[in-house]
Amino acid sequence: MKNKVAFSIITPVYNRADCIGRCLDSVVEAVKKYAGVDDFTGIEHIIVDDGSSDETASIIEAYLYKYSHIKFIKFESNKGTNAARNAAIKIASGEMCIILDSDDYFCNTALVDVINVVEKEPEYRHYMFSSNDMQPFYSNNPYLTGCEQKVLTYPDFLSGNINFDFIHVCSRKILLQHPFDENLRVYEGVFFLLFYKEAQKMLFTNKVITIRERNREDSVSLETIRTNIDVIKRSMKSNELKLEYFQDDLISLGMKERLYAIRLSLLENYVLM
Repeated sequence: MKNKVAFSIITPVYNRADCIGRCLDSVVEAVKKYAGVDDFTGIEHIIVDDGSSDETASIIEAYLYKYSHIKFIKFESNKGTNAARNAAIKIASGEMCIILDSDDYFCNTALVDVINVVEKEPEYRHYMFSSNDMQPFYSNNPYLTGCEQKVLTYPDFLSGNINFDFIHVCSRKILLQHPFDENLRVYEGVFFLLFYKEAQKMLFTNKVITIRERNREDSVSLETIRTNIDVIKRSMKSNELKLEYFQDDLISLGMKERLYAIRLSLLENYVLM
């Protein structure tokens, strides 16, 4: 490929035999769209099977024989998405990492859009792009309404003024410096705040690069509804980490209402316990 920056696409997967092939194919097609041929120089796709019990692993292994850009790690037991991401980041060789979930897939122009932005604006260590399902949230947020590209800052996210998802392209050095907590499932927003704090400024480009499937019954997003003791414990841990990592910043930046909201949520968890 003709890009100067190497990219590692990271995909944790657990029991996704029905859709992992679509994810893998989308990366291949995105490379073809950018390079015009099956030239994967500068691109690797790291798949981590998080102890799947279905045919997920065998499907990935079939792709391994066909494509040299795929790296595969298989856990013998389920360790969680954060553990899978950390394992992929450790072996990644790219300067930048793109997080692509297994039930999502790239648009054909995904790599064209990402590489063009990174090459034109190389001074950033964290880039953000759009997913199809988040477009209404972007258009209704006063910080992002009508913008095609905008620099976002750590305080923008710390304040809660922007509190929804993006597709992330982040410096591997930042991800290594702040690994995901493998004892806390879901709630990765805590760790993205750490990434934002490290990067300070992030470049958001409002181009859809990923199609996301969010109506699955086994979606991890359903694991944030506080209906059982394990979910309450995870929510509680998330709030405790927010206070540990960000309380001083919230105070120094005068974000008292945000600090109170986190404390109140933590108190609610204590009561629910």
